[in-house]
Amino acid sequence: MKTIIALCLLLAVTSAEYVVKNEENLQQYRRECATELKVPAEHIEQFRKWQFPNDAVTQCYLKCVFEKFGLFDAVTGFNVEHIHQQLQGAEVAPPGDADHDDVVHDKIAACVDTNEQGSNACEWAYRGGVCFIKENLQLVKHSVKPQA
Repeated sequence: MKTIIALCLLLAVTSAEYVVKNEENLQQYRRECATELKVPAEHIEQFRKWQFPNDAVTQCYLKCVFEKFGLFDAVTGFNVEHIHQQLQGAEVAPPGDADHDDVVHDKIAACVDTNEQGSNACEWAYRGGVCFIKENLQLVKHSVKPQA
């Protein structure tokens, strides 16, 4: 019985760890979200240039991508630790082992809110996402580049 409990605990801890995504994942999630949400071609062209206009289509598109990345949940909002691991995953060893006491973590946390405004999930995801993309664009781009 103790072995079963220990195995279940190990499985729970292992499944809770965030897996850093790459450019292939990003492209897949972008395609899936664009299809699911029927995103117009002109929006997709803007997104490829890292331009995100403040409209309902873009808001829900970003929410969709962030959810697929495992960075946002419509009930609890953004997971700062997962975002930090994603942004620094390509830079730290072992991958995903980010220092949650550093400046990058603080910048991410500054963009995340608990939705005091009562916004819908799409607006909430957009608000936080645009903030940390703006503050950390090069790190965001670098975090999804293919690994050498």
